Amino acid sequence: MIRFLTFLFHREYEPCKSCQTLKEQLAYERDNNHRLTQVLLDIVKPKVVEAAPIEMNQIAQSSAIFSRRRAALEEKDRQEAKILRERKHLGVPDKPDDSIAKLEQELGVSETEGEAINNG
Repeated sequence: MIRFLTFLFHREYEPCKSCQTLKEQLAYERDNNHRLTQVLLDIVKPKVVEAAPIEMNQIAQSSAIFSRRRAALEEKDRQEAKILRERKHLGVPDKPDDSIAKLEQELGVSETEGEAINNG
């Protein structure tokens, strides 16, 4: 009522201290909530990174390089597959124990001669 009368007579009234304190606390909490909301939005929102524009000619050149690289890798794979197919001709023994015996038979060396050379 006093405020209304002071308003009618165009006089300034003195605000109460508890109202002033509540207004300050409310402003502080609103500011705090706003900052917290901004931090949470910054965490959730992905960062946008703008790259330099790429010319269309560069894309064509890079694809041509990739096709050459792909062709070279395919050729390398074909050669490796051919080597693996012809693996029997690379000197891979069938069984490790039989290879020495087969070699001695092919050379005509007997075990007694081999021992005599080693003891020799």
